[in-house]
Amino acid sequence: MGAVSLQGVSKSFGAVDVIKDVSIDINEGEFCVLIGPSGSGKSTLLRMIAGLETATDGSIHIGGRDVTELPPKDRDIAMVFQSYALYPQMTVRENMSFALRLAGRPKEEIQKKTDEAAQMLGLEKLLDRLPKELSGGQRQRVAMGRAIVRNPSVFLFDEPLSNLDAKLRSQVRGEIRDLHHRWRTTSVYVTHDQVEAMTMGEKIVVLRDGRVEQAGTPLSLYDYPDSVFVATFIGSPAINMFEAKIDETSGTLILADGSTRIPLPSGYAGHDGKNVLLGIRPEYLEVAPTAHIGFLNARVHAVETTGSDTVVICDSAVGQILVSSKSRSTHSNGEQISLSLASEKILLFDKATERRMVPTTQTT
Repeated sequence: MGAVSLQGVSKSFGAVDVIKDVSIDINEGEFCVLIGPSGSGKSTLLRMIAGLETATDGSIHIGGRDVTELPPKDRDIAMVFQSYALYPQMTVRENMSFALRLAGRPKEEIQKKTDEAAQMLGLEKLLDRLPKELSGGQRQRVAMGRAIVRNPSVFLFDEPLSNLDAKLRSQVRGEIRDLHHRWRTTSVYVTHDQVEAMTMGEKIVVLRDGRVEQAGTPLSLYDYPDSVFVATFIGSPAINMFEAKIDETSGTLILADGSTRIPLPSGYAGHDGKNVLLGIRPEYLEVAPTAHIGFLNARVHAVETTGSDTVVICDSAVGQILVSSKSRSTHSNGEQISLSLASEKILLFDKATERRMVPTTQTT
């Protein structure tokens, strides 16, 4: 039983409130990602689950047990750190088996579990090496192996990939995901990288200034962000955001330049004259062959391509616009173009509160 439940958890360091009344339920076997900018409290929250920080208020339950006051060794958790935290004088085998040896487990059991974990992680030929003889990716695998051999109720990951290069991050990310699919152990993973969050998480919890801004599946946060903060934090390339005003008489959104009008999506009756922020993901804009009413006029500023993906960065009267697609771009810098928006994909946010306005036609 590895379900994790935080109820009204807060943490203060003196007069500074770092975690503020956080309540989260993580189901048994779920992979939950805690994400947020620096200073949002995600690592502190993970350390509280681990027992490395004590809660000022609230309660923490693991597997139905109240562990709020228990030390880390009694919580049945295993933690993988950003810095690997390996003992430099111990071999790979000794590092991986350390917790089992400390617990006085039989030698046969220790060897069996260590060998199984090493085989799973491709470390069989490295068991007699010291950490200094390993690459960064190999060290991170050893840290993961040390956690696996304990067979805990909950795995905790504190930005484990941040010290790896881009290629290794992608590789080890896949290995962690595959291990979770195999073991289905409840996992809580901290990162500031929204690509990691989107590709690994079954549940994502977005933190902002020590509070939960929104929690849900990756696609629910991407498609239906509750706030401007979540909309701009989740997604790469970043969402386009424009100031606008609702004009129900003409059925349009008047953008900040005063002349550009975009058709008002259905479901927003009763908001005439309201100041809003219009959000549209880059993949929901297209370059139009000819200018038309309701299109955005823009000038190509730059074209970025990775080979498989292309982002056209445009300048316009209402600000910078990003357009992404899987197609290769033939546009050149300085070229005048027109952009069409997929009306059904437009998100509207109350400008005053920065909360998303839910259309009456929305079903999810």
